[in-house]
Amino acid sequence: MTSIASIGTGNMGTALIKGIMSADEKLDVRATTNSATSAKRLAAELPSATITSLEDDAEANSKAAAGADFVFLGVKPWMMADTVADLAPSLSANSVLVSMAAGVAMADLATLAPKNKIVRIMPNTPSSIGHGVIALAPSAEVDETTVDTLRTLLSGAGLVVALDETEIPAMTGISGSGVAYFFLLAETMIAAGVKMGLSEETAKQMVVATADGAGRLLSEKPDPSAQRQAVSSKGGTTLAGLQTFIDAGLFDTAEAAVQAAGNRSLEMEKENSKVING
Repeated sequence: MTSIASIGTGNMGTALIKGIMSADEKLDVRATTNSATSAKRLAAELPSATITSLEDDAEANSKAAAGADFVFLGVKPWMMADTVADLAPSLSANSVLVSMAAGVAMADLATLAPKNKIVRIMPNTPSSIGHGVIALAPSAEVDETTVDTLRTLLSGAGLVVALDETEIPAMTGISGSGVAYFFLLAETMIAAGVKMGLSEETAKQMVVATADGAGRLLSEKPDPSAQRQAVSSKGGTTLAGLQTFIDAGLFDTAEAAVQAAGNRSLEMEKENSKVING
């Protein structure tokens, strides 16, 4: 039976563990939290998992990680060094460390746990409802069988895309942070609807349903350019609206936003490296 430890199980960790357990119910899952209150809440969400808190047991992380096949690290980047140092004596040489921390490079993780194989993953928030995008970047030491096992486990949370670590900033820009871009567009469309006379509730319902429908169409026929052209009749209302976006420089703005998010992830790697390496 595959054993999984989730260390520092917050919202994203909970989402991933739920997805993993939906993909394979025959798992030994142990999860830890900081507070007893959050552990109680998590136990209600994951009744078949073993849940402990650091508040109740200072050795909860070490006990959960002991002998686990995969150890998911869900702690904040600045907590990584202390957390892994605490876990190290309990880790089996065969345990694979799976880091969810944004901006913590694999090389720095390897200095913290030199005897263990390392995998970086980067999930986005829709993973919480099984529709996420999860980047999976294994170190060179991780064999293909282990990668396949991890990919299968994570598939319950959404689309799993194997990447090289150097590609994670691009994923961060378009999927990790990209969810918020769609939310921002939805906000502005709701506000525009209100200005044109709709109630906020009506505008919100319409925009949410429109986003849902557009996403479903795109999922069935993943060619955004073709989908856009299909609803853009010459001289029609849609083309008038789209042209406003284009004239305002939407393409350049979107590219700049993706690049800014990716660059920030690289800056975070440098910042966190300094913390980890002193």
